[in-house]
Amino acid sequence: MSRTEKTQPFRIRLWDGTLHRVAVHDHRDGICDLPATVHEDLEQVEDTVGSMARGSCHWEFQYTGTRTCCCPLCRDADGLRYERRADRHRNRRELAELLKLTRHGRRELD
Repeated sequence: MSRTEKTQPFRIRLWDGTLHRVAVHDHRDGICDLPATVHEDLEQVEDTVGSMARGSCHWEFQYTGTRTCCCPLCRDADGLRYERRADRHRNRRELAELLKLTRHGRRELD
């Protein structure tokens, strides 16, 4: 499997900073068991068979506009294609203008 950001597991993307996360605290049992590392978080999920146990603190995804799914439908593949194409064209125009300015500036120096 490819090792790109879009194919990383959801919990890993929460921990590496790709996705924004917030701490959710529930201290019904009197202790804070918020996982401090990704390993503790994964152990907590394994212990509860994928669901959060009641009365436990955990990290939760906070939507900031970043897409979380890698499928073409969720990623709006056609829309992103046009957006990336427009970015490439814009970047090329800006670089061409900078090169013209640089070349023009060198002629003035001679």
